[in-house]
Amino acid sequence: MKNFYLSFLVLCLITLSTVCLKAEQITLDLSTATDLNGNPVTYSLSPIAHTYYDLTHVWTETYNDADSCASILVNNGVFRFSHLPSGMSYGGMSWEGFTLSIVSQDTANVLGCVANGGLNGVATPYIIGYYSEWVSSSQGYSSNIIEFDQLYYPEYVYICQNSNTHKAIKQGEFNARPFTEQDTLALIIQTLDSTKNPTATTIYYLAIDGTCNEGWVKVPLTALGQTSCLSFSMTTTDIGDWGANTPLYFALDGLTINTEIPTALPQNPTLHTPYTKVIQDGQLLLFHNGQWYTTTGQIVAITYNSI
Repeated sequence: MKNFYLSFLVLCLITLSTVCLKAEQITLDLSTATDLNGNPVTYSLSPIAHTYYDLTHVWTETYNDADSCASILVNNGVFRFSHLPSGMSYGGMSWEGFTLSIVSQDTANVLGCVANGGLNGVATPYIIGYYSEWVSSSQGYSSNIIEFDQLYYPEYVYICQNSNTHKAIKQGEFNARPFTEQDTLALIIQTLDSTKNPTATTIYYLAIDGTCNEGWVKVPLTALGQTSCLSFSMTTTDIGDWGANTPLYFALDGLTINTEIPTALPQNPTLHTPYTKVIQDGQLLLFHNGQWYTTTGQIVAITYNSI
């Protein structure tokens, strides 16, 4: 009998320790960011000559296409952000994927955000994502990938409008036209399998119904389920002969993941007000404020007798 109670006690302790170790919530800590060689991310503190804009207060290696800068590691490698997946900066004139910024002035800077800083306040670090349509099309998956060091359940991420994109939407700068109430700018967040194929999708609208994001917004990700890889892409209703006219930039901070499945799923944050959804020819369409949209934010013209 004594051995039975001892065995039972050991079993309880093992079970308790397993439960205690099972759940681990991890939130992005940008102060830990490094390149692939472990060199800490540093920010340029004086203007760097560039044809298009000032590079002050951004990652000094934003235009470095060396192998060591192909990804940004955060939280000791728990998060791995794609940077320059094309492998070419064309002599320091181009970049895509993710980089880091502490730009604190909302002056339509392509490397700034309307909040003028991350979640920790003005001039604190945040991630800038540039979604390249060309690179994404060439490689068959998004230029903006976040890989985890193991399987996790994404819980939420904070998203903010990029300064350059905000000005384009409001004033029609940078070859873009001002948005109307019929325009949308969508950030599409997907989980990917080991072959980079999408397995689940959620959408956050950076602009819809004549309004646009004006600061950090918490976007739930629990509906995506377990994954080791997140993909971020963008679509806009302002499209020209060469693709999107709207600058496809966004800011990101506070990404939080968990080793344990969340206990409750929030409502789908796709649209801000109730909507009707139908399937037409195998495609999911959303009806919102008198207009039909695809799940990636594209306006479609259909009649009621066709659905």
